[in-house]
Amino acid sequence: MAINLYDTYTMMEAVKLMPPRSTFLRDRYFPTSPQDIFETNSIIADYNDAASNLLAPVVLPEVGGIPMGREGYSSQVIEPPTIAPKIGLSAAQLAKRMAGEGVVGGMSPQERAAAYLASDLQKLTDAIDAQEEYMAAQVLQNNGYTLSQYGDKYGSVTEKVDYSIKFYTEQSNPAVHTINTKWDQSGADPVSDIADMAEINTKKGLPATDLVVGSDAADELLGNADVLKLLDNRRFILAKEVNPEENSDGSVLLAVLNVKGHMVNIFSYTREYKSGSTTAPFVNAKNVIMCYPGLGRTAYGAVTQMDENENFETYAAKRVPQVLADRFANTRELVVRAKPIVMPKVRNCFVCAQAVT
Repeated sequence: MAINLYDTYTMMEAVKLMPPRSTFLRDRYFPTSPQDIFETNSIIADYNDAASNLLAPVVLPEVGGIPMGREGYSSQVIEPPTIAPKIGLSAAQLAKRMAGEGVVGGMSPQERAAAYLASDLQKLTDAIDAQEEYMAAQVLQNNGYTLSQYGDKYGSVTEKVDYSIKFYTEQSNPAVHTINTKWDQSGADPVSDIADMAEINTKKGLPATDLVVGSDAADELLGNADVLKLLDNRRFILAKEVNPEENSDGSVLLAVLNVKGHMVNIFSYTREYKSGSTTAPFVNAKNVIMCYPGLGRTAYGAVTQMDENENFETYAAKRVPQVLADRFANTRELVVRAKPIVMPKVRNCFVCAQAVT
């Protein structure tokens, strides 16, 4: 039985077999579980309240017990944004040699079409991964994000509608810490600043294990005399010696510092994204973020689209490909759709600060 390479389910299985793009922020802090793949267009976002460390009541011996309230949570039904990059292929392109293809004994047009399908699927899924990494970075730095939803022309300011979401209920973002003496100024005390940020989480009963630093903040941190003293001290466990090396996800573990008893992983993350003609780092070069692994989740709404028999079908998956053919123009378009929401599990469970002027 012949396999239809352009069937949606076949392409979905092919996407699962592709090597995943490594994304540091999304994968470490906003992983996806099977329960995060919804069969509806909307998703349910549950936010747990931070642990209150409420003391248990002390009772008289003859009293059976005193009831306590349960830890609260709030729910919100969210319609995720639709991400849908596409790429075209024409009959004229299939008649030409692909990049890297041998001049003699090359592929047939049919073989090229299959090869283009595989490479295009990888390219489009990688682009969606990058968009999700951007969303994760925005959550950690702004406690929400604004995405530009475009019409016919990508990047056109006049053809977009903003999709905005925030994960706090206060008037302004409470997951922000102010560093009064920036790390590039005289009298800076990065160790105390890191301790203060860690205590914001630990006072809520939340972990404070990672500090993600932008490039400028990393330079100032590693050039600070107090930090260097911690790294050079061998008499006490004030720091763990590590060999900074870039990981496949673009992060670098610079050091593990003992900050008032908190063993904090210091990660540098300088990977950049490109949007239109703009290139920028995912993490602002001046920012530092106190957080911990698994603090959030990336959930996906179902995608509804028309199949080749012109029937609507709904797919519950992270990536849903579709091939659109124009027989008269001898062209084919591949589109990959996703409906992700990157969100925290506990409101305000991280804290961001600008560390450099």
